[in-house]
Amino acid sequence: MEKPRISYTALSAYERCPLSYRFQYVDGLAPEVTPHLVFGRAVHAALQWFYDRDVPVPPSLDELLLYLEGCWSREGFSSEEESHLFLEHARAVLSCFYRHNADSFRLPVAVEHRFELDMGDIWLTGVIDRVDRHDDGRYEVLDYKTNRRLPELSKLKEDLQLPIYQIACRQVFGINPAKLTFYFVVPNQRYSTRPLDEESLERVVARLRDVGSRIAQGEFPARPGRLCPWCDYYDICPEGKGSQDVESSFISRYRALLRRKKALERMIGELEEEMRALGLDFSGEEECLANPL
Repeated sequence: MEKPRISYTALSAYERCPLSYRFQYVDGLAPEVTPHLVFGRAVHAALQWFYDRDVPVPPSLDELLLYLEGCWSREGFSSEEESHLFLEHARAVLSCFYRHNADSFRLPVAVEHRFELDMGDIWLTGVIDRVDRHDDGRYEVLDYKTNRRLPELSKLKEDLQLPIYQIACRQVFGINPAKLTFYFVVPNQRYSTRPLDEESLERVVARLRDVGSRIAQGEFPARPGRLCPWCDYYDICPEGKGSQDVESSFISRYRALLRRKKALERMIGELEEEMRALGLDFSGEEECLANPL
């Protein structure tokens, strides 16, 4: 078996519920597109564009908002009105960000930097939103968050995302950042922490390897909890509706999978039409899937 690819998101998904991890990362069932997901993706894309410059001069606010509108997706919204409300909120968030950051604009060391590190028994992967170098020569890693408010301080202190980025910065850029920051752009607040020491980093790596080992061994038990009803895979999970009898549970899950199959077939058909219109040949793709290398 190919060694597991572990990102912070994958790690969090597995530790929250191994079975939901399997549905998403092994079975390839994409999570539902929601308004909040669209909002987060668009804001991240706009901030990446804002800092990805050739010269240390920021674009205008009008240009930033125009870019936001260009990358906005209407998928996942129940109506045009809902999409418009979320877009207006995104415009307000970016306008606030601009007011607080345009005057101090500088070119980052890295923007939206993807990494893939061979850790022996796992691949450690991820995307660092931004790395800054300050006037005193020290480096800061920043990760944008689009939560409406900051999580509890205890949860922030236990979060492994910034330590994982600390590991990546050392191996990719050869630097040890002096500051690790979550930038919560909706309330325009930052949470910064110092880098971990060597012993603490070793514990992080051990935790990553432990999850990688469990994935490699095919350990994907369901982990029922109070958040199950909000899971993207609640409708197909064998633990999803414990009050049902066995027959009803199987039928319910079967119907849910058929709905997903129907939606995928529709999406595949639409994509094939677009590819035909562009003159693209996809005739050999099904054979490739049937006979993977």
